[in-house]
Amino acid sequence: MLKRYAFLAALILMSLSAFEARADRRVALVIGNSQYREIPTLKNPDKDAEDVSNTFRQAGFDVFVAKDVTKLQFEEKFRNYLAAADGADLAVVYYSGHGFQIGGENFLIPVDASLKDAADMEVQTIRLNDVLQQLRTKSKIQMIILDACRNDPFPRKDYWLRDQLIVSGGTGLAQVTGSQNELIAFATEPGAVAYDGSGDLSPFSSAFSRRALAPNQEIRAVMAAVRRDVVKATNGRQVPWENSSLIDDVVLMRAAALPASDAQQNQQVAERGIQAAAAEAIENRDISVPVGVGPVALKLDFPTRDVSTSLKLAGYPAVGTLSLPDRVLSPQSSLIAAEVDQLRYEPQIGSTAPVEIDFQIRAGDASKRATMKLSPSVDPCDQAAGEPLDLQGVVPGRLSNEIADGAVEACEAAVKAYPDVARFRYELGRALLAAGNIDEARKAIHEASDKGHVRAVYELGYLASSGIGTPVDATQANGLYSQASDRGDPYAMSAWGRALFNGVGVQRDTGKGLDLMLTAAAMGHISAMNDLAMIFKDGRNGVPADPARALAFLKAGIERQEAYSMGILGLSPRPSTLTVAACTPKVVTKIITKIKVIRTPVPKAPPPKIGKPKAPIVPGETGPAPWRGGNGGDHSDHSTGGGNSAG
Repeated sequence: MLKRYAFLAALILMSLSAFEARADRRVALVIGNSQYREIPTLKNPDKDAEDVSNTFRQAGFDVFVAKDVTKLQFEEKFRNYLAAADGADLAVVYYSGHGFQIGGENFLIPVDASLKDAADMEVQTIRLNDVLQQLRTKSKIQMIILDACRNDPFPRKDYWLRDQLIVSGGTGLAQVTGSQNELIAFATEPGAVAYDGSGDLSPFSSAFSRRALAPNQEIRAVMAAVRRDVVKATNGRQVPWENSSLIDDVVLMRAAALPASDAQQNQQVAERGIQAAAAEAIENRDISVPVGVGPVALKLDFPTRDVSTSLKLAGYPAVGTLSLPDRVLSPQSSLIAAEVDQLRYEPQIGSTAPVEIDFQIRAGDASKRATMKLSPSVDPCDQAAGEPLDLQGVVPGRLSNEIADGAVEACEAAVKAYPDVARFRYELGRALLAAGNIDEARKAIHEASDKGHVRAVYELGYLASSGIGTPVDATQANGLYSQASDRGDPYAMSAWGRALFNGVGVQRDTGKGLDLMLTAAAMGHISAMNDLAMIFKDGRNGVPADPARALAFLKAGIERQEAYSMGILGLSPRPSTLTVAACTPKVVTKIITKIKVIRTPVPKAPPPKIGKPKAPIVPGETGPAPWRGGNGGDHSDHSTGGGNSAG
């Protein structure tokens, strides 16, 4: 009998190998906002988020969970999620909380939003279209699920959107048109209001968690079942809705590919010695696992391949994913002994806390529990030369003038160890630029661009625009900025938006340029915030002056600890050009006092531009050395409109 099971197990494994099965990468971001500060709290979203995140983890997703997030907290969590979703087969965002429509666009509301001024919509909320645009650049299939269809709870009803002051009027959320292979689901039909229900969970979230784990059910069948449940629970008052352009089947909960059968587990052929040795191979292990290099083989050196020995996941890691080459494991998954040495773990980007895995090892009628620890680690190259707002990065990042000593050596080692990780080649290029090795830096950045690193495309545009080691070529720079912008990079959006807005090296398109800068600012790009502040201060290229709108973007920069946003408010060498017009002293004093801005001496001449001072020129260069503005700034790019629009 034992030989028969061994033969069957080997046959299954050979079949999987022949079909080159692989584990799909599936990533979910689940947000629940309940504890609002300026508007009524909601009783369900926090619990909805907990329940739905457990559902996605049961289905084998890498799940990012965020509860009661402010705007800044959302930006950070969303960037980490996007880095994890890069190249994913399926990317999901599930949101429960306040959300409403204005001008036919949908906005999700962080817990710290006040929306007292007309400009606050742009700096305090999350535009759903921005979320969708980013997901489309990252993953094969996108899903947005919104349990946020509520009335606008704020007293103000008119807000700036791009170049128009829009008056809100609709209820619930507006219908969204998806692109190919996308599903957008709403808790209720467009323009209608969703209900919290009488229990701990909203009717929609409760139905989704219950239905989503049905084995091998395609998502459109799942959503139809959710719709039936919600209609019944609300007596027809709430009808869930979705727009689907899916061309691939999406199954959230797959049946296990290789379940350990009762016959295997109950064979009375294993010795207790095999079971004890198996536990020893796992127990008391602490394995360092690098972040951001994909699934890492754990190399457990399991002592047996006996078909009668099996392992069940009794405790799944709190974050990150366990997988085999052919499938992602979920809590309560089982493995046969022959699979254990293929076990892999991928840490969650943004989390470096150790995690534990508990196994229940069965050999015949014997059973033993074993626990191991996995410690995520950030590569020295990322620590030394990672860049801010890099949506394929794994750290908050450093400005160019903050790149650490030894960065070149650390990144050369990372490139050698992980030749297929484009991020390390780009960071090597940054380190080489900081060291003044322009030709080597350009080569490394080109290689990173060729391997798919989007920020490297932007960096090549900057090199072309600034003339570092090459003649200035604004046309080439704008082409590269456009490419990287289309792929979601906030630095490129800001640079390309400035060029379009000012008509530098390209035919002027004020509307598109403004929209790109607004999108970059919404992602936390501080130079874009400062540029917008200066545009709205005076009014330019047909965009009307609005000092209050300018002040809103300066305040957003200050909230992100940006010294140059503070400087615009705090330094006034030429009041006619640098102060925020029509902002009364009372308003400015209140803001500066709150953030404890210290006024610094005013330079006498020449009148300063808004932007960071350039780093010293490296001998032999034909252009300035690179630098970053703020923790999300970009280079001072004078060939495409300057580091600031005021220039």
